Amino acid sequence: MENIIQRLLGGKLAMDLQDFGVLTKRSVSMGSSLDHVDKDVYYWEPKSLRIRTINWGYVFLAEYLPYTYGLAMATVGSLMISQLYVWSLEDFLRAWYLLREPLVMQVIGASALILAYLSGHKSSVYCLENLVFKPPDHWKVTRHDILKMLEAQNCFTETSMDFQRRILENSGTGESTHWPPGILDSRDGQTEATCDMAAAREEAKEVLFSLVRDLLRRTQVKPKQIDFLIINCSLFCPTPSLCALVCNEFGFRQDVRSYNLGGMGCSANVISVDLAKQLLENRPGSRALVLSMENITQNLYKGNDKSMLLQNTLFRCGGCGLLLSSRLLDSMKAKYKLLYTFRAHLSDDNSYNCVYQKQDERGNSGVALSKDIVKVAGRALRQNFVQLAPHVLPVREQAKVLCNHFWGKTVSVAKQRGWPLAEGLTVPEGYTPNFGKGIDHFCIHAGGRAVIEGVQKNLKLTDRQIRPSVQTLHDWGNTSSSSIWYETDWIERFGDLQRGERVLQISFGSGFKCNSAVWVALRVDRSKIGQPLEAFSPKEQEVCTSDSGVINEARKPSNEKSA
Repeated sequence: MENIIQRLLGGKLAMDLQDFGVLTKRSVSMGSSLDHVDKDVYYWEPKSLRIRTINWGYVFLAEYLPYTYGLAMATVGSLMISQLYVWSLEDFLRAWYLLREPLVMQVIGASALILAYLSGHKSSVYCLENLVFKPPDHWKVTRHDILKMLEAQNCFTETSMDFQRRILENSGTGESTHWPPGILDSRDGQTEATCDMAAAREEAKEVLFSLVRDLLRRTQVKPKQIDFLIINCSLFCPTPSLCALVCNEFGFRQDVRSYNLGGMGCSANVISVDLAKQLLENRPGSRALVLSMENITQNLYKGNDKSMLLQNTLFRCGGCGLLLSSRLLDSMKAKYKLLYTFRAHLSDDNSYNCVYQKQDERGNSGVALSKDIVKVAGRALRQNFVQLAPHVLPVREQAKVLCNHFWGKTVSVAKQRGWPLAEGLTVPEGYTPNFGKGIDHFCIHAGGRAVIEGVQKNLKLTDRQIRPSVQTLHDWGNTSSSSIWYETDWIERFGDLQRGERVLQISFGSGFKCNSAVWVALRVDRSKIGQPLEAFSPKEQEVCTSDSGVINEARKPSNEKSA
């Protein structure tokens, strides 16, 4: 019989059908070889027909499990309807009298209200772990090293070098910030920096891979358990993307949703968190990995335009990683709960051009920073806090703002219309509410000393309230979008963070944008308290105290709260 079938079907087709009965398991590969397929999807594959047997258990868990709940409810409803169909008149009367009982009606009403609330309530978003990138020791540079590396490029005039030297001295950065390996080749004062694509990709790998590896190790979460991957890096957007780079290294699921954000500036971390929030709220029970960094290897400006020289003296290597979740079980071990995210975007010409990537007259690429950046940041901050204030300020502070606005409006109208005694009245200044009444810790983007002092002046914050920002700028420099998490890490170590306290993160970005996020602490990592992320020598401590008076006690744990 078998010979007859082979003669009828022919040689190659018969061999394929013979292979159809042999199950050959396929190997699992974490690399990029196309000869291997994950065994969770396909079990075996004949030679020429390419017929693949599907693992229906995997398909059920991935695609059909969410619909089983609806199917179960439909089944129960059908059974109830069928039961009602066979009821007699006495059964209906008995049920009617039962429903008229006050206690039964109250239980039904309460159940209906609870179901209505739960159906309209979005899932909460929790931060299981937050990490910042600690660069290797050989990436560390002093101010003298930076000037020496700049001189090695043989492209700056003496005027430009003097300008960069003055900026460095007044920048608020310390003697232990970090630059990438490609530029560190110039530390000898003669070798020109390596700023090609390969060097930039190596910097990205060092930052992103170490963050993902430590996050997964600390949280005991596997790459296959990540549902969303969001990476933001403004100035380095290669192909394949940074998300593809991470997925290839760690073997993320084939259906992972990845988002690569570029050109969003120093406020991109809050944008990434806001995006993750929207995704997690609309897909309860999922997890999101958020990575933020800036790549400066290819962004060393080699021209003499003063507005573009600032980037050489402010930006440093850094990065941060967050593991967010909307799973109810993850809330038991989460460090923070995300309360609010607010975004403000100014679109006028002055705001659009105040941080602008371009080429100078000689074709050198760089980022130009306008002199109006502090004023623009102040306007963006005001717009953002109009959204934020009603959610974080106590009623007393909100009432003061309303009374001040009402009285100022009344006095202005009285003067315009010439009311009696109106000339003796003065229009009151706008009242700035005390945000320390609703916020316990402030993390202001460490974009520079002028930015931090501008926010301090606008919000009337004390030196103690801006200490995390000043200290982060000194220790790490401007690490772009990740700076607010270096500040949060400092608060965890030296800011006397307690459970239930609120942390406000404020970030600024090109465009011009001001974004903010409010977190509430659910758990305090006791192993961090009083332990610096990096050891400092006595000499560095002296530099620290000379830069700003508010840093004299920066590394001493404090029990004094923001007032």
